[in-house]
Amino acid sequence: MTCTCIQTVNEKLATLNTRLTQAWKMGDSPDEGLMLETDQIEKGRGKPKAVAVFLTFCPFCGVKYGEDAA
Repeated sequence: MTCTCIQTVNEKLATLNTRLTQAWKMGDSPDEGLMLETDQIEKGRGKPKAVAVFLTFCPFCGVKYGEDAA
């Protein structure tokens, strides 16, 4: 990762016993990134399951993951 936003936010969230969820992306881009967890709205047979969303840009500073920080 090119920015330190996740580490900075995690340090601030640590006082609340909380941290951001990170995951490894497999395939073309093995860089570590931030994953947004989602909830399934409607449950039941035949309903689509919730999916995770992997961010390609830092939600705090806007730097694209995998690029050098400015």
